[in-house]
Amino acid sequence: MKNGLRAFDSDMHVYDPAFLYEKYMNPKWGDRIPRGRRNGKHGRVEFKLGGGKETLRAITDVIDHGQKQVADRYDFAVARDYDSVSQLEAMDREGLDLAVLFRTSPLHCDETLEPEYANDLCKAWNSWIADFCKENPQRLKASALITLHDVDLAVEEVRRVVGQLGIRALSLCPEPINGRRIHDRCFDPLWAEVEKLGIALCFHPPARPKQEQVANKFFGHPNANIVALALRNPVELIQAVSCFCAGGVLEKFPKLRVAFLEGNCAWLPWLLYRLDERAKLHGPLADVPLSRKPSDYFLQQCFISVDPDEYLVTDVVRRLGDDNLVVSTDYPHIDAHFPHAIDEFLEMDLTESSRRKILWDNCARLYNID
Repeated sequence: MKNGLRAFDSDMHVYDPAFLYEKYMNPKWGDRIPRGRRNGKHGRVEFKLGGGKETLRAITDVIDHGQKQVADRYDFAVARDYDSVSQLEAMDREGLDLAVLFRTSPLHCDETLEPEYANDLCKAWNSWIADFCKENPQRLKASALITLHDVDLAVEEVRRVVGQLGIRALSLCPEPINGRRIHDRCFDPLWAEVEKLGIALCFHPPARPKQEQVANKFFGHPNANIVALALRNPVELIQAVSCFCAGGVLEKFPKLRVAFLEGNCAWLPWLLYRLDERAKLHGPLADVPLSRKPSDYFLQQCFISVDPDEYLVTDVVRRLGDDNLVVSTDYPHIDAHFPHAIDEFLEMDLTESSRRKILWDNCARLYNID
């Protein structure tokens, strides 16, 4: 609790243990089961296959650069290997009452992987995070990784994490996979199942996926880590919001609750204006007719996260209201403002009512938590 307000982190991260896949993944994959090791003072894990071949790297140049900046702030967590006890201690230091926990470096974000293998990577992570949250299930809530390699496998895993693991949120990457975008009709059975089960659907861009992503266009060019990382999450989420609100998904599934996380919110008023304008001009040409404006779908069904220091949120509240905003501290990433993220949020020029909604009420509605 901060300044008498309950605080709910909509998107707190965890660092995977090195043993995760060896313990939780289906043993049939043998040497293809990722093996991990801690790298650097910050303590993230780099995973390799059993034969030595690298999987998606959890360490990049920018991460290595940031290690020195954050090592002292996270030494208590590194000492405990980022376990659930240290996660709760981090929440106490930050003043968080409750958090939904998300992956940091998902290994399935590679469209060349066989669907079953990609899905089994997700299954292993989901089983691990469910166990992780058992330390304090009242304060630690899990999100489950769902891959879009195969829609039938995705539906099956959604049913498992909800029915067997009791997970309250799904974490999906918004990037296209093998030429299919998230609003293509082939994914309708998945959205139908998510709507039926009433679980929160969250889109969160990954770092350096082997999939189409705007950031990948800039690596290898000047100042890539500035340009690419500034654009990556916002641009990926701009496309995701557009797909769901103007692409017909929310028209077909009016009870979905959808969140767009870790990509700022300041661009949202412009995007909704632009989508409304195009829908008005070109609506008669739509192959999925829209009964409402794209902005109406967003305001009635969607949520977006604000960074704790994103002072432009005041303009978003002025133009769109405060019912669709949630907050994320981004712990334990190198650009997180831990342990003063919530303090910085409270310094922004918002009313007490808006603070209460963004810090708790909206998150509770998104994740259906009393």
